[in-house]
Amino acid sequence: MQKTNIIIAGAGLVGLSFALCMKNRGLSIEILETHLPDILTQSKSDSRPISLSFGSIRILKAINVWDKISDFACPILSVHVSEQNRFGFTEFSAEEQKVSALGYVVPFAKLQSALYFEAAAQSDINIRAIKLIEKIKCDEHSAIITTDENEMHSDLFVAADGTNSTCRDLLGISFSEKEYDDIAKIFQLELSENHTNTAYERFTKFGVLAVLPLHGKNKAQLVWTMKKKQECENILEFLQNTFEGRLSIQDAKEIAQFPLKTIIAEKQITQSAVLLGNSAHTIYPVAAQGFNLGLHDAALLSDILLEVKNNLSDFSILKKYETQVSKHQRAIFCITDNLTSVFELPLIGSLRGLGLLTTDLISPMKNKLAKRTMGIAEKMPRLLRGHL
Repeated sequence: MQKTNIIIAGAGLVGLSFALCMKNRGLSIEILETHLPDILTQSKSDSRPISLSFGSIRILKAINVWDKISDFACPILSVHVSEQNRFGFTEFSAEEQKVSALGYVVPFAKLQSALYFEAAAQSDINIRAIKLIEKIKCDEHSAIITTDENEMHSDLFVAADGTNSTCRDLLGISFSEKEYDDIAKIFQLELSENHTNTAYERFTKFGVLAVLPLHGKNKAQLVWTMKKKQECENILEFLQNTFEGRLSIQDAKEIAQFPLKTIIAEKQITQSAVLLGNSAHTIYPVAAQGFNLGLHDAALLSDILLEVKNNLSDFSILKKYETQVSKHQRAIFCITDNLTSVFELPLIGSLRGLGLLTTDLISPMKNKLAKRTMGIAEKMPRLLRGHL
């Protein structure tokens, strides 16, 4: 039976990030992936942008990944949030928050590739292709993972295998699932003028529209969250009218769509095992917080495990992680839920615009929201401070 300190299921963004957070500690780390080498081939064709928070950039710098993708990154210098046909808006700016950028938009393929090759270059990290994980047996001291090829023994098992996590099921951890009557449609936008590094979130009766500036001053990507049965005959005209001149949209091409749902695991730890990333929580993607949240969780877990280098399965330490990470997650869930549901309450009528205006006027409230969104709101793990 092969023995290692940490086994991670999943060589996606969060699994690879956690492995890199744990590098150079004298530990042996094994990453199991059922889609190697396809994972890199698939990522090359994935045109999605990933919106990285300021806190996420700090972590990526600390694990030596940011320099490999920074040339492809577009800084977000301001975020403009408003509702169509209502007075009032709120705006966060990098200058106001005293940072160089609120965040950056990078291509998914570049980020996936950079994380993979950085992890593969580490002497203490091994990435292994498997067909499937058949069984997981955990006790207070260790985890035994049975794959299609062999049995592996580890001090700590980390399930980072995504929304439809097989490992979550094998660990016997239940979850709650909320299906939305919504889909997200992705559009590539061509602009006739400079996007000025501004991101937009626009609430309308036809759904929520989020626009991310892309590398190249006249390119942007739109994520339009709408009802599944909704149709729009003239997309370009609708978008031009919706943004009322703030964006000079010249062309809009739909490139993808997907259904929306929220999945929350009933717990994030069990004996000698942790759920990480989308296996622990898949959230409604209004505020682009999914990967940022998972990366924060990975940094926090690596920080807490510093206390127990020789006993990674210490349940009291894993419980400490769950307590701390749940507090941060609840704050993010509150932001994302409120950004959508506040506009769906029929009784608030014209007060909806006032609500946004009030947020803009009360700077402490707005700054707290901005800092949460930027990923730097509370006592931060070492990696969020830029230290490995």
